[in-house]
Amino acid sequence: MLSYKVKIGIAPCRRDMPNRPGAPRRRMRMWSAEAAKEVLDVVLPYIENNFSNEHVEFVDLEGITEDGMMWDYMQAEKLADYFKGQKIDALFIPNINFGSEEVAGKLASLLGLPTLIWAVQDEEFGETETKDIYDDNYGIRLLDAQCGLFAVSKILQRYHVKFTQIPTSKVDSETFKEGFEDFLAVALMLKNFRNMRIMQIGNRPKAFTSMMFNEDELLEKFGIEVFPFTTADASRMILRMEEEHKDELQPIVDEFLSYFPAGDKNIADDPGLRRGAAILWMYRELYKTTGCSAISIDNSMKSLLSGPNGGTIDFMMAANENMFVAFESDLLATITMVMMSSATFGEKAPFFGEFTANHPTNPNAELIWHTAVYPPKVAGNQTFDPYIIKSEFGYNTGLEVAPGEYTIARMDCMDGKYAMLMGNYKSVPGPFTRSHYMWGEFKDWKKFEQATIYGPYVHHMVEIEGGEEILRRLKEFCRYIGVYADVPDERESPFADYFYKP
Repeated sequence: MLSYKVKIGIAPCRRDMPNRPGAPRRRMRMWSAEAAKEVLDVVLPYIENNFSNEHVEFVDLEGITEDGMMWDYMQAEKLADYFKGQKIDALFIPNINFGSEEVAGKLASLLGLPTLIWAVQDEEFGETETKDIYDDNYGIRLLDAQCGLFAVSKILQRYHVKFTQIPTSKVDSETFKEGFEDFLAVALMLKNFRNMRIMQIGNRPKAFTSMMFNEDELLEKFGIEVFPFTTADASRMILRMEEEHKDELQPIVDEFLSYFPAGDKNIADDPGLRRGAAILWMYRELYKTTGCSAISIDNSMKSLLSGPNGGTIDFMMAANENMFVAFESDLLATITMVMMSSATFGEKAPFFGEFTANHPTNPNAELIWHTAVYPPKVAGNQTFDPYIIKSEFGYNTGLEVAPGEYTIARMDCMDGKYAMLMGNYKSVPGPFTRSHYMWGEFKDWKKFEQATIYGPYVHHMVEIEGGEEILRRLKEFCRYIGVYADVPDERESPFADYFYKP
């Protein structure tokens, strides 16, 4: 079952420095618990007030240790038990002063969760009016948090803890905001990835040999479960949905038609639309009763019930509801859709397009097209209003995706080596094309095309609105799961050394 909520455990870390009676006030406070507490009282409320929302919850150490921080190796087991009881999804260790690598490393290793580290930027350096070198308060820092973070990172590596670092910065800086929001998204991506359960309805279509995948390897390597649901069972369930929800199908059809203001006005009673609404009900029931994260489908049950004129309302409306159903049995694209959605906390809708044709005049632009499966909410009307028309397939829809900046990706495999192809592009004008499409301009399309051809990929891709921030999150996600992040724009050659030497 997909979740768009993530719980982060915050374990502020300080050095345990004894008071030094008789020392000048500032030197006595350097690395002290007192100074660290003053910083924590600013940092922790800022984080919890500015980043808590319907997607993000925090668990800190207030009331668990005497000052809400950790500093001693012997605290690690108790704190690990506490965070496990709170069922956190990731750990954040802010170094409030020099910190303690012993407890930080041990806690992170006991939890085995994605870990974020960050050092508070020193802002006070003991400036005095006299600037007298004999004044023991002159030139004395309070924190040395960055200095200690180098030691923390070393011990995390010793424990083989995978971690992310935000560059040393002020808590209210853009650097912190960008790094923290990226980590929150990556933590959610990892949560959904490691709990992924994909339903496979039907077998791979005979002609689509490029859709092969290794079910055993997905389970052993990543813990992704694939489980079957036969087309016969699906067909029976659809007929049951038509009967049990007959009064609720027309509102789905009406909502669907509201996305397509142009075209045929007398299509609302098309039986294919109501059947598609029944199939949507089936998806809803399967998501609720099986705990699946996504569905990979060959669509043969629709042909069994409706012949070739079944239409695709079910795919489009499911995608509108963040229920991911990849047709043509493209299970690896299904995984990619879940990850792309998680990168935006479900707030943006991924769509299942494919590389199709070169732009007739722009050498760096490509047609990103598919038959009618895009979620209708991604449509724009810059060239034409989305339309629905009667056709030899019962009905067909057409839309052009709204203009903007997009990220494109696909996870795939060959010879047991997994990689994710990824990059950014922007929408550009191009020829009208039937069905669902957009024209995307890449930095260097030929490099991306060759990477797709020579890498382990097929032309089915997943696209989502958003630019560099999505790309950063995908790359960091790949680092955590041990998958090669294949970014053609970041190398001179289209040939990635990961697969072959040019």
